[in-house]
Amino acid sequence: MLEGLTGVIGIIPDIFTFNNMLVLLTGVFGGIILGALPGVSPTLAVALLVPFTFYMDPTTGLILLGAVYAASVAGGAISAILINVPGAPANIATLLDGYPLARSGKAQSTLYMCFISSFIGGVFGMMIMIFLTLPLSEVALKFQSTEIFWISILGLTVVAGLGSGSIIKSLIAGAFGVWLSTIGANPTTGEFRFVFHEVLTGGIHIVPALIGLFAIPQVFTLIEWYGTQRTIIKFQPEKGIFFRTFLRTLKMVRVLGIGSIVGTIIGLIPGVGGQVAGIVAYDQAKKFSRHPEKYGTGIPDGVVAAESANNAMVGPSLVPLLTLSIPGSPTAAVLLGGLLIHGIFPGPNLFLLHGHLVNTFIGSLLLAQLLMLVFGIILSRYSYWVMRVPDLYMAASIIVLAVFGTYSVNNSFNDVIIMFSVGIVMYIASKFGFSPAPVVMGLILGGIAENSFLKGMLIASAGEGFLKYFFTGWINITIIILCVVSILFGVMGTLKDKGRKKVINRYDLIVAILVISGSLAIYKFALKVKDPLSAIFPSATLIIMAGLASLLLVQVLVSMVSNKKLDATGIDIPISKVVLLFLYTVVYFYSLNRIGFYLSSFLFYAVFPFLFRRSKDTLLKDLSVKIVVSCIFMGILYFLFNLILKVQTPAGAFI
Repeated sequence: MLEGLTGVIGIIPDIFTFNNMLVLLTGVFGGIILGALPGVSPTLAVALLVPFTFYMDPTTGLILLGAVYAASVAGGAISAILINVPGAPANIATLLDGYPLARSGKAQSTLYMCFISSFIGGVFGMMIMIFLTLPLSEVALKFQSTEIFWISILGLTVVAGLGSGSIIKSLIAGAFGVWLSTIGANPTTGEFRFVFHEVLTGGIHIVPALIGLFAIPQVFTLIEWYGTQRTIIKFQPEKGIFFRTFLRTLKMVRVLGIGSIVGTIIGLIPGVGGQVAGIVAYDQAKKFSRHPEKYGTGIPDGVVAAESANNAMVGPSLVPLLTLSIPGSPTAAVLLGGLLIHGIFPGPNLFLLHGHLVNTFIGSLLLAQLLMLVFGIILSRYSYWVMRVPDLYMAASIIVLAVFGTYSVNNSFNDVIIMFSVGIVMYIASKFGFSPAPVVMGLILGGIAENSFLKGMLIASAGEGFLKYFFTGWINITIIILCVVSILFGVMGTLKDKGRKKVINRYDLIVAILVISGSLAIYKFALKVKDPLSAIFPSATLIIMAGLASLLLVQVLVSMVSNKKLDATGIDIPISKVVLLFLYTVVYFYSLNRIGFYLSSFLFYAVFPFLFRRSKDTLLKDLSVKIVVSCIFMGILYFLFNLILKVQTPAGAFI
């Protein structure tokens, strides 16, 4: 057990060489910046830098990739807290309380809290990795398809608590997310489902969906409010706020413990990832809280639980990679490529053949946690720059970054179309009380659950049988018990939570009818597959969605019959602004492949403030400022991503 610690201590002088420290500092700072950009996930950030390691020493190259990995996970919380758009899937749970805290004037202290809890969770995960690498690798090897399936189901049990208002609507949104995950090719049989248009042939990737679900509704909301009410977030710097926040965070021992332990366990399981760790930890912290009704309204515990978990996941996610050649997360899979290009093959003999390299890599990851805290605190002090950006520039910036982040995932314009389409649907759905968080959770876990379930079915049919294969074994039984406990906690919390009474709107009747008819229509006319295995998950999901909508319909009808007063809040959508934004964005998308990303984005960004100006603003007001701001914004993007990182963007006749 102490061999890992002595190995890391022995290589400390090697970490502090000039080249390694320069790369480490650059990787951490750059990772935070890249992580803060919507759509630039840790996986993409690491993948962008893999080519730069070709000509580096293997140890130095791995230090760079590891530093970017650790820092980008924490960096994604910056955009989640400041603009309500998670930088990566791992930061979904962070925005649930982080953004409300920022809107209440506590952006700086919230970011401090985020990086402090990320540091604590990250160090915890790294220490577990250092002390227990070999024993944990044996545990990771025991997670097969059935165990991963039940972990996915455990994650889905938290969906009900992620929305706001109606729990049934949260469940419907989660089921919708699971259905989205079934679009495209079946992960096991390869048969295509629900390909209504060729754009959907490749399915719905998590990053385009994530950006669409959070970023696009935020843009429409900014434009919707512009000129009618101020949306500027108050910023009130306070002396000594860092030390008060630091002490306050350290006192959250229970929440930090839940986040760190959950993150470590989830990180160890191959293929699950930080997005699941953050949300599961958030849900568990909420269940064990004395005031669960405050979660989602702006409670520091929610930020601490989510950020400590997704950073505690980093170290353990590398355990199965280094010892078993099994990546514990998508980013770990990219790191595997970084090892292979240097002729290093992970496995049981890695520590024997390349012990010095591995220990240096692990030690640098531990030091990266400290540097991440330092750089994060420094950047947090200037968070007011983001909050003081005018709404029109913020909206235009989010759209441009959303296009960039979406396209760069697969270099496919189809993803941009999917991103925008999903965003429009989510914006409209939000007017009826639906939240994007359950949709994202369903999308993430739906694919993992279906793939694991079908693999388990095939294995079970060839051997032990379904019941024995899925419901035996101490890991399966333990996770099943946790699923039951999680559901019971959710039910009990619902009964006790007076703040989440049944909020029934008069429009819920229309929503229920649309969901029921839509689910049944898709089930009958669109689910046409030859292989029965390909229909199991989609059909079950659509039936569940229709059943949940039926419960919502019954709620409305019972309320009407019993003469209960329904919520009469209307669906307030400024049609002219929304239609104009939609059409202008479509024109922007149309121009991307014709005149190029950078030129079309510059024109889009420059014209945007004039197109949506307030009536009292003159057409030429601050013209020079608008042009200069557009040049600076696009110049930074062009320099960083085209000249330095060589990221591919939609190409046209110009740049």
